[in-house]
Amino acid sequence: MYFRDISREAGLTTVPHSATDRRYVIETMGGGGIALFDCDNDGKLDIAVVNDTTINRYLAGGDPMLTLYHQDGTGGRIHFTDITKAAGLTTRGWGMAIAVGDYDNDGLPDLYVTGYGHNVLYHNLGGCRFEDVTDHAGVKLGGFSTGAAWADYDRDGYIDLFVARYVEADLHHLPTLTPILKANGFDIIQTPDKLAGETDFLLRNRGDGTFEDVSVKAGVSNAAGLHGMGVVWGDYDNDGWPDLFVANDGGANYLYRNLGNGAFEESGVSMGTAFGPNGETFGNMGGDFGDFNHDGRLDLVTTRYRRQPVSLYRNDQNLFTDVAAEVGLARDTAAPVKWGVGFGDFDNDGWPDILIANGNFSSLMDRLETEVKFREPLQLFRNIEGQSFEDVAAQAGLNAGPLESRRGIAFGDINNDGNLDFVVFNVDGPPSLFLNETRNANHRVLFRLVGSKSNRMALGARVTVSAAGMTQMDEVRGGGGYNSSNDTRLHFGLGGAATMSRIEVRWPSGLSQDFQNVPADAIYEIDEGQEIRKLKDLPRIAGK
Repeated sequence: MYFRDISREAGLTTVPHSATDRRYVIETMGGGGIALFDCDNDGKLDIAVVNDTTINRYLAGGDPMLTLYHQDGTGGRIHFTDITKAAGLTTRGWGMAIAVGDYDNDGLPDLYVTGYGHNVLYHNLGGCRFEDVTDHAGVKLGGFSTGAAWADYDRDGYIDLFVARYVEADLHHLPTLTPILKANGFDIIQTPDKLAGETDFLLRNRGDGTFEDVSVKAGVSNAAGLHGMGVVWGDYDNDGWPDLFVANDGGANYLYRNLGNGAFEESGVSMGTAFGPNGETFGNMGGDFGDFNHDGRLDLVTTRYRRQPVSLYRNDQNLFTDVAAEVGLARDTAAPVKWGVGFGDFDNDGWPDILIANGNFSSLMDRLETEVKFREPLQLFRNIEGQSFEDVAAQAGLNAGPLESRRGIAFGDINNDGNLDFVVFNVDGPPSLFLNETRNANHRVLFRLVGSKSNRMALGARVTVSAAGMTQMDEVRGGGGYNSSNDTRLHFGLGGAATMSRIEVRWPSGLSQDFQNVPADAIYEIDEGQEIRKLKDLPRIAGK
């Protein structure tokens, strides 16, 4: 695997407002959300980056909560232009996360941005132009919102929205800080462990452009007030209903099993995903679902605070088993402060790898010799046939340039060449775009799913691909990792298989479709209930 950071040459140069020497919890979170999506349906991915601000600027009205880069390169050149103002993304505040989903089924991706004080829902008007419809939709909320993700939890054809919240914080009355760091007698940091948590929200889509709060009725309101962070939906028990994982900072993680009747059962403790491998309560950041060992069940990876290794929870059907130590992930992930995470097959060998973004919460921590640094390396773990993982970030070129303090990650094929690329949020700087320039003879495929009876974006649809004796699957999601959103096209590496013997699509509506003997190395569109259609051939890449 090999990647090249093309951020500057691609035009990703907008610098968000810099908050140096972050001390308060809201500052040290550092925003973090980033998304890859096609805002105008031109077939090329665009980039949305959430913006945070500073306390003084927030009290004066804040900064625009989002920056939008439109991909406009020609002749094979990858280039983006900042079109935020022209796109109408001007609502000000303090941004945290972004979730992409087509809530009104008009075929255009809409954006939900969380933050401190209020959130915002942007309705896509077409042509990468957006309108703030937060008040009309009833989704402004309040408090300190963090992770958000879309899913059609009741399978009525309209996607719903879950929003996690973090701690109670009042910037008009700043609290007394905890003196955990002293340099020159005045440097101090606020930690969240002594702050009260806030409840979470499940907002049901009524289908008329408005939402209703069903959090308490559905059993997902977080009455205990745990500190919610990243969230992700996935059908972990294979019953056709989307379940929900919520990473909680300094508390037990929630794993909400969808009962199919509008309610959820919290099963994190009983299923083994609430704590660390020995029952530890960790500072959890984000998570992602993926079938890393090809057993047909979604496994779960979670990121955490420093000196707390990631957990890779293997789905053993009736229980999740933390196998991070067994497969070689625990030792190498113990030290850093870990945020963004996700499964992705970066070398197209058919086995999903794991990418992790790291960075301490304040540059002040660099003054302590015993602390991990503010700017830390990215980590890329290559999946070796579902049995073990090896860190290949160095040879892949991910840390060849200056290090950054990273947060969220979003995956997608930026240049439609069949290799999975990614963008990453950098605190106090523009995002990084890593172009995947891996060269091998492996085959690959992308699927764009379009629902009809199911929700238009096909969130929750599952694709299972069989090729050359290998069977793998994934689901379409509307948010995940740490506060971020991937391209909703599903990418599969196929190794040496030039033909897929079988493709099975399970739609949220309950419809299943099968396709036989489909050639690899293409981007396909599958409309619900229709035949598969090729959109584009992928270039064959000569191996090195």
